Amino acid sequence: MFDRKFFFRLLWPVLIEQALATTIGMVNTMMVSGVGMTAISAVSIVTSLNYLIMNLFTSFATGATVVVAQSIGAGNMERANRTAVQSTVVCVLSAIACGLTFIIFGGTTVNLLFGDAEEQVKQYAKVYLNYSALSYPFLAAFSMAAGVMRGSGDTRSPMRISILSNVINVGVGALCIYLLGWGVSGVGIALLTSRIASALLIGFILYHNDGVNIRKMSLKPQKDIIAPVLRIGVPAGIDGLIFNGGKLIIQTFVTALGTASLAANSIAGSITELINIPGSSLSLVAVTIVGQAIGSEVYGKELRKTIRLLTGYTVLLLMATTLIMVPLLPVVVQFYSPPEDVKDMIFSVLHIVLVVMPFLWPIAFVLPSCIRSTGDSTSVTVVSVLSMWFVRVLGAWFTVHHTGWGLNGIWIFWCADWVVRGIAFIIRSKSSPYISGKRWQERPKNV
Repeated sequence: MFDRKFFFRLLWPVLIEQALATTIGMVNTMMVSGVGMTAISAVSIVTSLNYLIMNLFTSFATGATVVVAQSIGAGNMERANRTAVQSTVVCVLSAIACGLTFIIFGGTTVNLLFGDAEEQVKQYAKVYLNYSALSYPFLAAFSMAAGVMRGSGDTRSPMRISILSNVINVGVGALCIYLLGWGVSGVGIALLTSRIASALLIGFILYHNDGVNIRKMSLKPQKDIIAPVLRIGVPAGIDGLIFNGGKLIIQTFVTALGTASLAANSIAGSITELINIPGSSLSLVAVTIVGQAIGSEVYGKELRKTIRLLTGYTVLLLMATTLIMVPLLPVVVQFYSPPEDVKDMIFSVLHIVLVVMPFLWPIAFVLPSCIRSTGDSTSVTVVSVLSMWFVRVLGAWFTVHHTGWGLNGIWIFWCADWVVRGIAFIIRSKSSPYISGKRWQERPKNV
């Protein structure tokens, strides 16, 4: 049975955490706007590259979240603790390798992917990428530990750490940009400092935690622990890698449209993330709720009811945030101090996406989070990859090279991708053995 009290106890800390993270991202973009549109464009293209790498960590964290949630649902705390330690070790080691790669080959990567950008944009991008790469291991540690805590039902600790981390980010950023005049380097230093702080804090909490904790657990990876995490995390990682790789390719198409389009795309994306805070929050909460339900052998009708409520709440919350934000858009956009041509593009793409987002996004993203929590990552990956590349990427290429739609066309195909994903996931949910109720007695393989 769907426990509304448990749901809202999980939701509100995640909402606050996501709201803070998104708001701080907007504040950082606003601070960078003081350096100029070239700085905004540089941070934007590196952020698209960072998402590609960050997804590897969050996907692995998703696998750990599901396994921890199912283990706790089955009453197996020792397995939950072992999963927390070993998955974090593997993820951090992977992050160190990724960070070193980008520190060594970052300049080549920027020139290869964004060769059409202005020279100043590329120089700023190389600087910001170096600081981002240094922060990868700390981001990985925080992502894994936060995922483990959410899987155990503790969403408050990650929220509190995010609050402090974001305060550090803004404080250090303001100091470096406004007082010291370090520009894009200041943004990078603030990012690195905040991620180091968040990793150290969450590690301390997880070590001393009364629930899931990492005390006296072996650091040596064990196949029976890592394999279930990888069964969920690897398909999710491939999904996100190709999905964000597609977004990176689209960013190169936007680069070809000019610096104004790059800046408009970055600012519009930042505002869209703000409006979509409830959606991203529900997507995280869904993993814990459905994962614990599966661990407790809740299948069929009750599980379908839970999933319908999760997607329904997402629709309602997105409608509310959209209705609140639409009248405020002129004020919010003005905070970025964009030129008139950039401002016109921002309003144009936002009017396209905000009309459909409350109705399309929940089915396209919350529903697959629920499906993945049953242990079925493969079908989610297949749908996401095919839809991204055949709808969003191909559509963006067609828009840039064969139409005069510009940035509007890219965002139209973005929305079309949501439609295709939503239809495919509805079909898959009806055939899922756990959601459909065809597998009442069989326990999930990853518990």
